[in-house]
Amino acid sequence: MKKNQVKNSLLIIILLGVLSACGFKGNPTPYPAMPDKKPAIQNMEALSSGETIVLKWYFQDKKGLISYIGIERSETGTPGNECKGCPRTYTRIGQITVKAGTPADKEKKALSFTDTKAVKGNIYNYRLMLCEDNGNCSEASTAEINFK
Repeated sequence: MKKNQVKNSLLIIILLGVLSACGFKGNPTPYPAMPDKKPAIQNMEALSSGETIVLKWYFQDKKGLISYIGIERSETGTPGNECKGCPRTYTRIGQITVKAGTPADKEKKALSFTDTKAVKGNIYNYRLMLCEDNGNCSEASTAEINFK
């Protein structure tokens, strides 16, 4: 009986030692990404140019992650008959390949896109989607124009 008590005591001591050394410290979490000081898209504007709408902006991809910029358009309505608070349905109308090949390509550059299918008398919203090689895209900038 004394041997069993000693065995049980040793087993309890070992078990307490193991359990006290372990502890739930929480799941590992990654460090937050360092934000870029400047956005990739700057000064986006939509301008009426005769029978077309020209989108202009400055683009800079310091990390070289962006492969292309998708250009999307949504029709808001007509003046006096627009729905400002309604959800937007965007349609892809074009894209520009911007993959940086050399460090010099990572400098800020002026880009533009011409929408030749816009109809006068409508209000349009445009948005630029920054897309990586793997197909992940994120909205970067928007602009609205009353095309007169």
